[in-house]
Amino acid sequence: MTQRKDIDTMRRKRDIDGLVEALSDPAEIVRLTAAEALGTVGDERALEALERLKFSDSDTGVRRAASVAHAQVVARLAARKAAEGRT
Repeated sequence: MTQRKDIDTMRRKRDIDGLVEALSDPAEIVRLTAAEALGTVGDERALEALERLKFSDSDTGVRRAASVAHAQVVARLAARKAAEGRT
């Protein structure tokens, strides 16, 4: 079972696979924290897992965190594409 402190380590290391895996943890707080971390990292590899979680998790807080994180990743990708278009 993943600990909350492990999530912060994965976030700092940009361990997207580990964070996505933590979205399946039995503990709501771990899933919520992993979703928030994926939102701050902003990697497109997290989109599918966050999309699935925001509609299917049993906890409303986790669904909300996944929804916000999904929006953060989408916004970051859009900003990156816009910046590349200007150069």
